[in-house]
Amino acid sequence: MDLDKKSADEDLYRIGTVASLTGISVERLRAWERRYDVSPAHKAGKTRFYSKPQLERLKQIKHLIDLGQPISSLATLTDEQLSERVSRHNPTPVVMSMHAPRVGLVGPNLVMLEQQAQRSSQQQRVDVVSRWANMEAFLADVDATDDPQVMILQLPVLSTQAIDITKEIFPEAKIIVVYQFATAEIISKVQDLGSPTLKWPITWAEIEHHTISAGIGPLRAGRSAPRRFSDEELIAIAASSSDPTHCPEYLIEAINQLNAFSAYAADCSTQAEHPQTYTSVQIDASQARAQLELALESMLEQA
Repeated sequence: MDLDKKSADEDLYRIGTVASLTGISVERLRAWERRYDVSPAHKAGKTRFYSKPQLERLKQIKHLIDLGQPISSLATLTDEQLSERVSRHNPTPVVMSMHAPRVGLVGPNLVMLEQQAQRSSQQQRVDVVSRWANMEAFLADVDATDDPQVMILQLPVLSTQAIDITKEIFPEAKIIVVYQFATAEIISKVQDLGSPTLKWPITWAEIEHHTISAGIGPLRAGRSAPRRFSDEELIAIAASSSDPTHCPEYLIEAINQLNAFSAYAADCSTQAEHPQTYTSVQIDASQARAQLELALESMLEQA
């Protein structure tokens, strides 16, 4: 039977579609198939097809991984055990006193990046309060926004004029500039103004990272932070590191320790007389791990 027709008849999903719907990369799905027998329902040559129940199972696995649990402890669970664990490790979000930084976006590519991030399963670490397609739209509609703590400007050609105008409108806001073309002289002038400059193309994760690095990011968030690195990725990074200080390996050890402690605190919350306390501890541990993961990302970028 033609598998394309079969996929339509039986709700089968190609591996690329599954990756988009779950937030699990194609490479990771293939690695899980090799290592943990997380196999697709059908194969046609190198193309893999997953069933609807498999898709839902993978979504649950991704959710638990985002809470800090390793794939090795999840792959062998039955569907019932997996659902029970999701229910047990899905505490009610705690309202914290500090919130994600308020951000304004200026530029079509930035707005599109944010829209793509919203469609993914990743937790958003910044609060986008206003969006403009370009500087002209920003100047025409500036009174319609909440005061942002960070303004991120996409400029096709880097200049100081847009920064000066934005500072006049929002004097307290930190300004980050994403540019496509610029001379070394202009880049130096903009950086002298205290505005970080980022070369396009850039990912939404990088935007969040630079926003947090500006010193405005939340110390505590309202829920657990998703993982940026899987166990397999951390192992590979540690194994390939040639840093004579061994700092990347030590940093990965700390990340693994916080992952384990976060899972332990979540277990405690199901048994304690006052579960809210342990839920807060679990959330704080996951946020601390997320900060170390950002540090690891920065270290890898400089390697």
